Amino acid sequence: MFRLLFALCLLPFSALAFATPTIQSLLNDGNYIAPIKVMKSFESQYRQRTICGFNVEVDNQSLVYTLSMVDLATDTRTYFHIRAADGKILGQNLETIVADKEEQVHAVKVLQKKRMTFSKVVKMARKNHAGFLVQADLDHDLSISYVELKLLNQDSKKSTAAFDIENLRPLPLLKWN
Repeated sequence: MFRLLFALCLLPFSALAFATPTIQSLLNDGNYIAPIKVMKSFESQYRQRTICGFNVEVDNQSLVYTLSMVDLATDTRTYFHIRAADGKILGQNLETIVADKEEQVHAVKVLQKKRMTFSKVVKMARKNHAGFLVQADLDHDLSISYVELKLLNQDSKKSTAAFDIENLRPLPLLKWN
């Protein structure tokens, strides 16, 4: 009897778990501004900063983008939390760049030296990759500055690809599924 009562008490919670939208279901709905468009908007609004990261998550049953932007003149990084449906800034956090992010700072410097924007490099990197962009980050490793992309396709399969910023070409050795 106890098991039956316990199971009945859990029913509302299990129904809630099924009702909670996933990134996949929200992306499939299509009620969001394209990430590249949001990136371009922030690049034009905050010209002194460079985007170094992008992420998609679900918060309060809505898609939320997180953009991180570096300002090398002040050694700061700002995280913007943006509602994907309309581009509204939900919040922002400012922090000092720490030593463990030196690789990313190096990649930002390469991007600036090439007079490229993050959105342009992401667009180039996505050229031969289908799926929803759920994450993009600048990095520097093995003497290569690159952007790493994480994509989610229609079947909820994740894939990752990397794109060399200096030579403007895919990095097949860092491409995996």
